[in-house]
Amino acid sequence: MGLISVIVPVYKVEQYLDRCVESIVNQTYQHLEIILVDDGSPDRCPEMCDEWAEKDSRIKVIHKENGGLSDARNAGLEAATGQYIAFVDSDDWIDKTFIDYLYRAITDTGADLSACDVCFVPDGEELPDCMESFGTVQTCFPEEAIGELLKGSSFRATVWNKIYKAELLYGETFEIGRLHEDEFFSYRIFDKCSRLAFVDLPLYCYRQRADSIMSTYSIGHLDALEAYSRRLELLKHKYPDLYRRDKVLFCVACLNLYCDALMHQFDNNIVARNRIKEYRRRIHFSFSEIVRHSLKKKIYIIGSLPLIIDLFAKLRVCRGYQQDG
Repeated sequence: MGLISVIVPVYKVEQYLDRCVESIVNQTYQHLEIILVDDGSPDRCPEMCDEWAEKDSRIKVIHKENGGLSDARNAGLEAATGQYIAFVDSDDWIDKTFIDYLYRAITDTGADLSACDVCFVPDGEELPDCMESFGTVQTCFPEEAIGELLKGSSFRATVWNKIYKAELLYGETFEIGRLHEDEFFSYRIFDKCSRLAFVDLPLYCYRQRADSIMSTYSIGHLDALEAYSRRLELLKHKYPDLYRRDKVLFCVACLNLYCDALMHQFDNNIVARNRIKEYRRRIHFSFSEIVRHSLKKKIYIIGSLPLIIDLFAKLRVCRGYQQDG
């Protein structure tokens, strides 16, 4: 059995931490190295991490100054000694068979990475462990997996519903100080794989918190557009069909973020809107490209143009804007 390092960044999750760590400790697959990275948490989390380490010899604790989620994950990666790596966010939890299923999916198929479905749980609710005893395992190549990432299904951009061969992550780090850090990371890792596997079971439980960073709006959310821009560069040179699809998705993201900026009062609002326009200027469509798209996609492409986006976004907001995917 291969040793699996489970990296858990910890910051201000006192009420959730025990549930998270308990779900990892109680995995049916027991050959684990559990790395709790206390990212300078100001609550009781540092003491709770140490208490868990006293209970279970598989648990290592790293105490560090606060540097953010990416920095904590990087610290965990540097300390990990396992042949495989998994990430679990400290306000979430995993089904008791999460590691077992994903490990077998890798070893049985020869994949470099395995992923599972996700269960989104409103804060305050709990779910029993998955009662299904058999999940379908599907394999695919990088282009197919990145295509699913673009759709936001199965192989999501998130890092936490997966297990990776450690060698896949050698030399890789998360970008410090960014929001949407997973968007900078996952498509590049998918591209490095020879094969990927997906387990069709909801084994990762994602807690939907109203007070999370991702539930509020700030100029930092425009980091997503930088991540998407870099993704487009890779797709342009390696996966032209995906590149054509992703250009339209980039226009949709520009529109959504612009509408969100109009609807929220925050510092640097005008700066944010101008920055969205600058990102949109980087994307070009020929007339023949636009003609081939559906009417809905034509609207996204044209409506996101820098000279039109302000008027078009205001019209969408007035009509009861809801974010498009």
